[in-house]
Amino acid sequence: MTLPRLYEKVVLRSYSELRYKDNGRPEGYGSGSPFAMGLNGLVTKNVAQYVRSWQLVGDWRESDLEDFSRGRVPDNSMMLNIAVRAAMDRMDKLADFAWELNTKPLQTIYQGLQANLTLQALTLKFPNTRIPRPTVVIPPMSNLREFKALDIDPLCYPDDISVLLAHSKKLESVHLHWSPRMRDSGEESTNLTAYFGRCVANKQPLKLKKYSMINLYTRATNIDLDELIDVNALEEISFINCNTQDAITVFIDDTWRLFEPQKVPKYLKMMRGDVLDAKQAAVMAQLKGLEKLYIVNAKRRPTRATPNGVSPAANNNIHNAFAGIGSDGNSQSPFMPGNGPDTPMSRESATIAGDYLAAITRHLGKSLKHLLLSDQWLLGGEVLVQLGRACPHLEQLGVALEEKNPENMRQLLKHLPRLWALRILIRATTQELELMQSISGNLHEQVISFELRRKEWDGLKYLGIGDMVFLCGGVREVPGASTPKSPVDPTMGEELGVRRIVKKVDKEAVKDVEIWKMDSMDIVT
Repeated sequence: MTLPRLYEKVVLRSYSELRYKDNGRPEGYGSGSPFAMGLNGLVTKNVAQYVRSWQLVGDWRESDLEDFSRGRVPDNSMMLNIAVRAAMDRMDKLADFAWELNTKPLQTIYQGLQANLTLQALTLKFPNTRIPRPTVVIPPMSNLREFKALDIDPLCYPDDISVLLAHSKKLESVHLHWSPRMRDSGEESTNLTAYFGRCVANKQPLKLKKYSMINLYTRATNIDLDELIDVNALEEISFINCNTQDAITVFIDDTWRLFEPQKVPKYLKMMRGDVLDAKQAAVMAQLKGLEKLYIVNAKRRPTRATPNGVSPAANNNIHNAFAGIGSDGNSQSPFMPGNGPDTPMSRESATIAGDYLAAITRHLGKSLKHLLLSDQWLLGGEVLVQLGRACPHLEQLGVALEEKNPENMRQLLKHLPRLWALRILIRATTQELELMQSISGNLHEQVISFELRRKEWDGLKYLGIGDMVFLCGGVREVPGASTPKSPVDPTMGEELGVRRIVKKVDKEAVKDVEIWKMDSMDIVT
């Protein structure tokens, strides 16, 4: 029983340089590299029959690259494809295959994938070098349900995925990730027709449940989304870094503002994106039954800072977040109000925030379970309470606060009995992160454990403040922490002797918690 489970998921990683062990010997000393020996085992041993998921990642050392310019595939690249194909043909249970090497698969690999009737998920990462390579029209695959294409760059000879998309009839999930190079350089070198043209020509939009577009940079055409995808079937959709409004891309990005969607995917369950505009809020107001909304705050570049390198809002956020550390050294609430609210939002940001919050509280609140808002929207106490009342079923929440008043959070939590993961968003600069990290983890834990002793926080398991994550456990008594009972509040002394068990943890602990996991510029499934 152990051997089949051991080989169900296989990951082979190739390195471009030799890696040495502590004894000074290279990996694979006396034989071949771990990548080569693993591939050899799959071809020659009786284990390939157990493999259900196979991933090839890393840097393959291609030799004789000048052969490409002479119209020939180098021998070592050809031998790699032959060996992979030989192993693949022995995998009669293969359901998930990922090619994430820095060289492309050749025709023989695609033929093997097409012949594999058990394959349900395919991931292809295309190279980012402009070396001439053979381009393959990827054939359809009869039982394929999920397809991911990573680092698509039209100038780096990617393979043609249009036939695969148009004729793989069981596709339910498509995730397309373009190279960020095109958007960074303002280079318009692709269009949606190159990928969905056959679907449009056949008048057969894809019936997808999940769809993602990352880093797309192209001008809008008269082709509507519902001609590419049957929007009535969509359940999850992600648009990331597709409309940055940077000066170098604004002319192309603005072409999308001229088009209104003819149909709205009203039955979405999950919506994820980083674009904030009134048109998006209007679409949200027409949705029914949305359960998960993630506004991505991750950025590929640091935001602009003030001349001294730290934004005013960042300084205030730090001050308020740790205002609970009194001058006498005693730990107070980490959410104590500071000297004033954070730097107010701009008029445009406040208007967009109002449109989004109106759509959430009036149309989506009853069904929402996960909500990650923008770190640009600093919400006050009244807005937080209104949000809590409108979204009583929230289990995960990410929100930026106008002021770190503990009473505001307590009032919010009274309306969210199911909440177990909370992120307090702070727009961080490098200087702010350094300041927060300079404070010892023990001090963070002491300050937070004091506030979290209250019953409003009982259901909380994970708390995030800026870049930090805390695991919240049970309640414990602190020896010597209790004080004489107050004549005004006889229970005060007893409360002060109680603390919540709080431990600072790495982000690895919340890698599967959606309000952290979905806050990414990458494809997340």
